Amino acid sequence: MISKFRKLLEQTLTNESATAGPDKQQLINMAAAVLFVEVMQADHNVDKREREVVKLALMESFSLSRHDANELLSQAEARVKGVTSLHEFTSMLHARLTNEEKVSLIEQIWRIILADEEVDKYEEHLVRRIAELLYVSHSDYIRAKLSAQGDLG
Repeated sequence: MISKFRKLLEQTLTNESATAGPDKQQLINMAAAVLFVEVMQADHNVDKREREVVKLALMESFSLSRHDANELLSQAEARVKGVTSLHEFTSMLHARLTNEEKVSLIEQIWRIILADEEVDKYEEHLVRRIAELLYVSHSDYIRAKLSAQGDLG
């Protein structure tokens, strides 16, 4: 699924003008990383497994090396400290991703939440809010959640 998400992102980026180039990719990477970190920290207990799932998602979704994924994760963690609203990140992703890519992003978020085998009410609320800000339908939200849960078993 992660490779599918990466492929969809690459297609979207290829289809848009070259003037946005690497800067656009960096914006998408950072926006997704910030959302991943927000979800990882939502229950105020960052588990090593969640952190590893975030790194893997960044590596596979954006073709990053482990070093680059660690760097992006560190940058996103620093950026999250000053974030008061997710709107800046979700609006940018909403404008640049297809519906299928948004659903894949929600699925990635559910994988992060499920990594520690506990679903906290704050995590669940946050992923639902992110889905709403990305204009992901409830049925697609549920499909993403079930797909992530299916990957566990």
